[in-house]
Amino acid sequence: MRRGVVAIVTSLALLVVAGCGLRLETPPPTEPVPDAQETLRRVAVEGALLVGDLADAAAATSSGLDQAALDALTSTSTQADEHVTQLGGVYDSGLPEPVEPTTGATDQPTAPATATPAEVVEALATSAVALRGAADETEDGPFARLVTSIAASQDASARQVAATTGTPLPESLPTPTGLLVPEAAPSGLSATDLSTIIEAEDAAGYAYEVRAALADGELRDAALGRALLHRARAEAWAQAAGTAGGPQDPRRVAYTIPSDVPTPQLAAQLETSLAESYAALTGEAGTGTRLPLVDLVIEANLAAIGWGAPVSAFPGLPEQAEQTPAAG
Repeated sequence: MRRGVVAIVTSLALLVVAGCGLRLETPPPTEPVPDAQETLRRVAVEGALLVGDLADAAAATSSGLDQAALDALTSTSTQADEHVTQLGGVYDSGLPEPVEPTTGATDQPTAPATATPAEVVEALATSAVALRGAADETEDGPFARLVTSIAASQDASARQVAATTGTPLPESLPTPTGLLVPEAAPSGLSATDLSTIIEAEDAAGYAYEVRAALADGELRDAALGRALLHRARAEAWAQAAGTAGGPQDPRRVAYTIPSDVPTPQLAAQLETSLAESYAALTGEAGTGTRLPLVDLVIEANLAAIGWGAPVSAFPGLPEQAEQTPAAG
């Protein structure tokens, strides 16, 4: 018993001494190495930050820009800020910043003092293409859906800034055209998912057909072109799902469409709804099979803008209610 008491007293004495300044040396905490998901997130954040900085600099220093061009640059900057926020912002490890020698030099990145619209367009295109790949690589479905939306937004902004400033689009930014529907259904999609998109595409085709029959000139040609494309996509999805012409084929003879909505407005609504449907599917589809869905979101969003919809910060994400007004 006495030896036990002595041992306890000795241990307490050592603790007191340690508290007076003697302690075991431990290495300082280090910043954790980012995993694959965090790396993708940081790439997305850095791209958006660069876009915002360049858009601000171009609006402030580029000469000869009209109001439409300035509005496009301003909305691009605003949307970039929104993208950074939704992506979680700049990473902060919580560790104290290292003390740098006082030499007058700094490694901290600074915002560009000047920029051209061409640099803004290039940054938007580069980020949009990178996020297209990130959406396909990530294991996180909700993140895939978010970066798909941001990629579509940056793609549209690149085209808007280019159009209003007379800047050529870089070759690195492809324009999604054609069916875009894969021969095999993306992994992770349920029969219900596929049935829903088949019906949505077919209903859009029907609505365009009805409006084309009631229109003439360029409006008729535009509506008829979209009708043919959406009907073809419905068929392609039905083939991919293995339900074409069978009892599980969800397509109907006719669909209800509003009669009091002007055709351009109805068309914008149809394309916006399809962008939302395809964005939702990117969150459900498996890694390595999402690229066609990302391209379909981008294509539907561009089509909606072509019919008069605003350039949105988060196309395909209805929960992001606030949209940036279209420039001009």
